[in-house]
Amino acid sequence: MKVNREKLLDSSMKATKNFSVSDWCRNFEITFQGEQGIDWGGVRREWFELICAELFDARNSLFTSFHDGQQSLVHPNPKRPAHLKLRHYEFAGKIVGKCLYESALGGSYRQLVRARFTRSFLAQVIGLRVHYKYFEQDDPDLYLSKVKYLLDNDVDQIDTELYFVEEVYDTNGQLLKTVELIPSGSKTRVRDANKHQYLDALAQFRLATSIKEELDAFLKGLNELIPDNLLSIFDENELELLLCGTGQYSITDFKAHHVVNGNSAEFRRIVGWFWTAISNFTQEEMARLLQFTTGCSQLPPGGFKELSPRFQITAAPTFGNLPTAHTCFNQLCLPDYDCYEKFEKSLVLAISEGTEGFGMV
Repeated sequence: MKVNREKLLDSSMKATKNFSVSDWCRNFEITFQGEQGIDWGGVRREWFELICAELFDARNSLFTSFHDGQQSLVHPNPKRPAHLKLRHYEFAGKIVGKCLYESALGGSYRQLVRARFTRSFLAQVIGLRVHYKYFEQDDPDLYLSKVKYLLDNDVDQIDTELYFVEEVYDTNGQLLKTVELIPSGSKTRVRDANKHQYLDALAQFRLATSIKEELDAFLKGLNELIPDNLLSIFDENELELLLCGTGQYSITDFKAHHVVNGNSAEFRRIVGWFWTAISNFTQEEMARLLQFTTGCSQLPPGGFKELSPRFQITAAPTFGNLPTAHTCFNQLCLPDYDCYEKFEKSLVLAISEGTEGFGMV
């Protein structure tokens, strides 16, 4: 397959335009126009890296992030520029399907997707319905400024009147329209009794309805190679690990770039046990720990030092409970235990069972 490095996305889409499913499942041999060299696998891997960057880097606008920063997760862009069409999302779906197919082959064929997708996008890929709890990982700014505020306060006591509507703005900040989140939403006031319904309706609009066309096109491409019934056996965290792999995690880097909240003798003992436990973790267990605490199994390019906020290890005011996490703060909360064995068992259980997210709620 011959592609133009300077026009990588367009030339790659053109080269694969008439590919059948069996063509997509073959081992690609890539040639860059004007460049010599036989593809023994290295050129193919470079092409995958470059095409994933073209498709999924938020700076290229096919996908976007809800806030700035290297830790940001990407989501289909409901306000994509006019030159980006639904066929680009279909092609992106085929690329992800190709990566999943080659990962199933294993060995030197395995190809990871270099992208950090939002949990709500991954949930929809496997057929789950989104709800407000996804905001904590996907859009932490909105979660902290609005969602958490409404959850923590009695809405009936708030001066501002809130209705089941959402204002939609263009990229210049100009109001385009006001959308009713439910029938007669403009006449339905948010009360403390229905605030969870409002937040779920808000999540459904912002995370799902607004990208329905883009998601459907992506799934059309993906499902040509990977049937949806196969995808549905995974949860969103397992799918991310399958797509993106576990990465490489340095305990030395971790120890140099974290924050501890709590200074009692008991908690210092717990923190010591934590480092002992994770020093014996596999790379997959480390990925699960990151998923549990930050919402993503992948670190930013610079490692733990580029997590924002820093990874926080915080004392929980409980005894013997499972560890908990607040992904919008990158915060792991560790209760007290009376022995190391119970601590280790609880930590492993929390990160393995607790990373299933909120998809089945």
